[in-house]
Amino acid sequence: MTNEVKALILCNNPIAVPGIREFLFYGKAGAIVVTKRNKEMQGLIRSLTEGTGVPLIVVTKDDLQEKLVDAITKYEINTGVVMTFPFILPEKIWNLPARGFINFHYGLLPQCRGPQPVLRHLLNNDAEAGITLHKVDGGIDTGEIIIQEKIKIADTDTYGSLQSKLAYLAAKPAANLLKILSYGSVLPSKPQDETKAHYYEMPGKDELTINWSDMSGEKITRLVNACNPWNKGAGTTINDWFIGITEVELLGETKGKPVGTVLTADEIEGLTVQTCDNRVLKINIVYTQEGFYSGHKLAGFGIKKGMQFV
Repeated sequence: MTNEVKALILCNNPIAVPGIREFLFYGKAGAIVVTKRNKEMQGLIRSLTEGTGVPLIVVTKDDLQEKLVDAITKYEINTGVVMTFPFILPEKIWNLPARGFINFHYGLLPQCRGPQPVLRHLLNNDAEAGITLHKVDGGIDTGEIIIQEKIKIADTDTYGSLQSKLAYLAAKPAANLLKILSYGSVLPSKPQDETKAHYYEMPGKDELTINWSDMSGEKITRLVNACNPWNKGAGTTINDWFIGITEVELLGETKGKPVGTVLTADEIEGLTVQTCDNRVLKINIVYTQEGFYSGHKLAGFGIKKGMQFV
């Protein structure tokens, strides 16, 4: 015997789309909620739900509770699903559906709680990232874990590529969740290990800026990847000019120059810099207020051999 599933899905980022497709494919989406200020997601959801009869509900922080209560009643919702959403749900809401609310956290719990788990896994130089489905219990990413899927983080992964991988990875636990909801009367779950828990706030400027005196070439590479395209690159200063570095590669070894020294700045050899661990770091792409450029084109802005990044 199967149980009918009618889910109210709250979303605010394209990373949710593959997971939402699973609910739509199996006809288990009762309604989808998007914030009023997110025009991109409104367009994506309208495109996804065209011809399905699944309504789009647009909310603000002020009318959130009223509209969700109305939707849960009107569309006979028995399961709430959160796939990236900027507003904290009041207890009245997350207890209203018979099955409660389930959050799709695009990171591993409990070690990576907070609003930017994709970024944090990269900044922390973690070997793995993943998707965690957990019950909503009023805390931030604290509820009991239902399903967790992991993937390896490649050395070449950027914020954008890792986010895309996690988006598509989420389709598998979404499908498994639907099976559990359809055939089980109780959601299997286990408490998070609080001894391993860590909550991360949004990163500040210092965390997104290259520290040439302390960061190895590999650490700089990971930071640059973490900030691409998020933040438009890792920040740094040269010749009193603050820029973002969005793509780099490590070449050979070098010695004898101060850390951060520009070794070459021309079209043939590109823009290369010495790191604190005596590596040659080639800067392929940078972001400035004027736009995105190949690294060597900074020569046209007065950057030359012998100058120093700080």
